Amino acid sequence: MTTINNPSAISRFKSLNVFGLSALMGAAALLGAVEVSAHGYVSSPKSRAFLCTSAQGGGSSPACVAAAAAGNSSQYEPQSIGIGGANDNHQALIPDGKLCGANIGSMNGLNLARNDWGATQVSAGPLAFIWTNPAAHKTKYFRYYITKQGFNPGAAPLKWSDLEQIHQSAPADRESTSTHIVTLPPRTGRHIVYSIWQRDPVADAPEAFYQCIDVVYGGSNSSVAVTSSSVAVTSSSTGTTSSISGNTCAGLPTWNATTVYDKPQQVQHNNKRYQANYWTQGNDPALTSGQYNYWLDLGACSETSTSSVSSTVVASSSRTSVSSSRSSVASSVANGVCTSPAFVNGATYANNALVQNVGNEYRCTVGGWCSQGGAYAPGTGWAWTNAWTLVRSCQ
Repeated sequence: MTTINNPSAISRFKSLNVFGLSALMGAAALLGAVEVSAHGYVSSPKSRAFLCTSAQGGGSSPACVAAAAAGNSSQYEPQSIGIGGANDNHQALIPDGKLCGANIGSMNGLNLARNDWGATQVSAGPLAFIWTNPAAHKTKYFRYYITKQGFNPGAAPLKWSDLEQIHQSAPADRESTSTHIVTLPPRTGRHIVYSIWQRDPVADAPEAFYQCIDVVYGGSNSSVAVTSSSVAVTSSSTGTTSSISGNTCAGLPTWNATTVYDKPQQVQHNNKRYQANYWTQGNDPALTSGQYNYWLDLGACSETSTSSVSSTVVASSSRTSVSSSRSSVASSVANGVCTSPAFVNGATYANNALVQNVGNEYRCTVGGWCSQGGAYAPGTGWAWTNAWTLVRSCQ
């Protein structure tokens, strides 16, 4: 071992050592600054994390104060709720109860189950969601979920099983802001919209970012009378029974693996009808259909039903007040027997159209979904409550 006794040499060594350490620290700080800026958050409607920043004045709200006490570093950087190597494995990497904070310990306060988070009032239908991205990246998709009807945000932290997917965007180039028109399904009360930004893992990086947006639906169609300017339904009864039979896939294009599809485009494939749930390309409908998958299975192409009246739906300018507890919309009652037409899978229905199915009468609340049949068939499809309301029993 050699001992250095030269004071000037020792001084130069110390200077170099300090300089090297400073350089390393400076480089680390620079990389950290680049990483922090390379994220995004939902600025409209304002996400839970964004609302709790001091810039939004939400840091003093009871929910934000509680979040800070439980750990909420996102109050300083709402754009940093992300996982570096996510690469589509969101559910595997984020356990139930940790969704809003993306399983990051310092952001666990965002997962608190409360009913007083700042929320945006919304209603069913299209709504623009805007991601603000301090540093732009190539995108594989932006995905949106919403909690199911009956969800209580104050009962327990958000779980994956609480959600249903409602939108997925197409791949996109670098954008400082990304806007998506998302169709919100009918709901009542408080809900959470959960959004994921997945960067392009091939052209960019596998990182993903997560945001919880609290919303509250205004009004309730189940208890508040609604006035509509397009509610009349005409059914022409000829006194004879007609059999309605046909191919519900008529006119639909055949699925092509190279074609890009998006909701609500429909295709036919292997003698079945499918509707895109969100942006998709190359995903075989027969293999990727389901409530949370790329496609919605709308049933076989050929179906037959019998009806004593026509299923023609006509929009009218007459104004009619309707409610779920008392319906007087285009319906005549004779000795408790419903006279509205029988539901026909694949037929076109407008809002407030009345039909009969499985011994009950139903009123259409979302014309676009009522007309799809299959999963939205009144009383039988798994998603029928998103399109119809039960008026009464016809027995």
